[in-house]
Amino acid sequence: MKNDKTFKIGELSKFFNIGVDSIRYYENVGILQPYRDPESNYRYYTVEHFRRMALIRELLGLGFSTEKIRQFVTDQNVNKTKHMLSAELSAIDEQLRRLAYTKKHLKTRLDSINSMMDQYDNEQIRELSLKQRRCIMVKDHNIPDNLVDYYLIQYMNQTKQYVGTIGICDCYTLDLENSNPDSDYYKTKNVFFYSDSFMKAECNYTLPEGVYLSILYKGHLKKTRQLLPTMYHYAGEHQYVPNGDPIEFCYIDEYETSIEDEYLIEIQLPVKSV
Repeated sequence: MKNDKTFKIGELSKFFNIGVDSIRYYENVGILQPYRDPESNYRYYTVEHFRRMALIRELLGLGFSTEKIRQFVTDQNVNKTKHMLSAELSAIDEQLRRLAYTKKHLKTRLDSINSMMDQYDNEQIRELSLKQRRCIMVKDHNIPDNLVDYYLIQYMNQTKQYVGTIGICDCYTLDLENSNPDSDYYKTKNVFFYSDSFMKAECNYTLPEGVYLSILYKGHLKKTRQLLPTMYHYAGEHQYVPNGDPIEFCYIDEYETSIEDEYLIEIQLPVKSV
């Protein structure tokens, strides 16, 4: 031993305010090896172990795994230290990039929810002139609602592209022609996600520029079936004809709340002048 003064595991635990189980774990993974009394087999620690423990705590606080710490303390040298710190900085940069991406989507989503809630006008029909909107199409045919997340994960696995559902709006193109007239819901032609914050490289689908009739409602999704005929009637009375299929934008639905009365849904119908 470099120093005759030794400490028991309980003293080390108390000094660093950590449990003895953690100290034993550090021993098991090979980053803190105590001395053993040859007769009693008790663990003993020296001031060198205090230095090692301080290093372990610092590296854990910086986000290093115990495996990386084990690699670092084995044959420790300056080049290894520089390499490890550089690698961790790169990992942190990637985490910051992901956090910035998530923050951007969350802010856009929150702004969108607040904006749409402010725009709610007792289900009045509005005429909107909209530019092209970039979207991420995850399925181009009808799928059950309970499989949307399944196909979203499948899409992310196939494209190696992360799509966070908290920060975006799930959307559905309605298939009126092939819908069951006795059902409370329309069949859908596809499922896609929309956010103002999507970058061009992320997207594989675009909603065209043009005039859209819009109606915003609160409550159960069954109301889409009740309200959509009024939009076609409005179009006829205002010299418009449909210019595509209606689209359902779910700003607030089961992703955000379990209370159906809090749902906030927009129906958009693309139209053109007669």
